Amino acid sequence: MKLAVALLIAVVLCSSLGAGSAHEIVPSFLQTLLEGSAEQLYAGPISQYKVDDVTRAALTALKECIDGLSPQHVQALLALLRLVRAEA
Repeated sequence: MKLAVALLIAVVLCSSLGAGSAHEIVPSFLQTLLEGSAEQLYAGPISQYKVDDVTRAALTALKECIDGLSPQHVQALLALLRLVRAEA
């Protein structure tokens, strides 16, 4: 679970620094990862990308870790995401 949170924070920080080529894809992906289902990830923010089986399995494991977070932790991560979006 700590790895999932660390990964989320790293992606948010990289996104806020402009490290991603699709600046809005990363925050949208993170929001869906936090609030949506795995199916919504594939139909939404990453639908334009080909996701191989290994990546799909990794995303499923990451989503399971996030789903194991307390609602308070999810809300804190969403607040961080909103803050990063507002400053971008």
